[in-house]
Amino acid sequence: MLQELVKFFINPVLQIFLVIMIFIFQKRPGKFFTGFVLYFYFVSIPLTGIVFHHLWKLDDSFKEEKNYDYAVVLTGGVDPKWFPKEKGSKNVTIDLKESYIFNAQAERFIKAIELVKSGKVEKIFYGNYVRTSNKGTVNTAIIVERFAIQNGVNEDQFIRYGENIINTRDEAKNLARHFQNNSNKNILLITSESHMRRAVALFEKQEFQLEFYSVQKRIPLFRDLLILKNYIPSIRGLRNTKNSYYELLGFLGYYFIGEI
Repeated sequence: MLQELVKFFINPVLQIFLVIMIFIFQKRPGKFFTGFVLYFYFVSIPLTGIVFHHLWKLDDSFKEEKNYDYAVVLTGGVDPKWFPKEKGSKNVTIDLKESYIFNAQAERFIKAIELVKSGKVEKIFYGNYVRTSNKGTVNTAIIVERFAIQNGVNEDQFIRYGENIINTRDEAKNLARHFQNNSNKNILLITSESHMRRAVALFEKQEFQLEFYSVQKRIPLFRDLLILKNYIPSIRGLRNTKNSYYELLGFLGYYFIGEI
């Protein structure tokens, strides 16, 4: 119990919010200040981003009874800084071809591997997402390809496409060039649930007819509404709101420049 209380009160966002609330009760704040406090509260609680996520997501169009020619897996899931750092280290004691540092987005290609092994998908398409830093350059697609092959995907079933891809728009345009406007295939798009609406719009702009499957799905909204910590200001809440802004403004930005 004590440990949980300590975790609760070391939250710096909550500390700031409590100080503001003490200030409010000691003095009569103006309308602007009160509005600021309300804004700060809603952008810093996890529930705000969670509700946006549920309103923004698209229901899967994936059909269990259908087989797909290709699964187009959007990039992500690999820590691009760790690999060049370890490669350049003089004290490296591990085999980099047997070691992986992934994040939650790895569920994208893990799901694709599962679908290939079950016979639901024939081939995986994954863009050459290249990251450059002061530690070196890494093509995350090579790492994902190696992982897929080690986990039961044949070499001819994993296709890397494009050059120096840096975002979803690049993935859609490079894939369209790869198919040379011949995209009449059964294509399944796989990406994170929060990212799917923008991704589908970008691929449809390139005249792809596709179905989609989301990973990193959230629990049902009614369950989130019952979790107390979703109403408490926190770093997680600010991160959720930032991600919501990113998806919404990214979608609107592409819309206004005609990419969606």
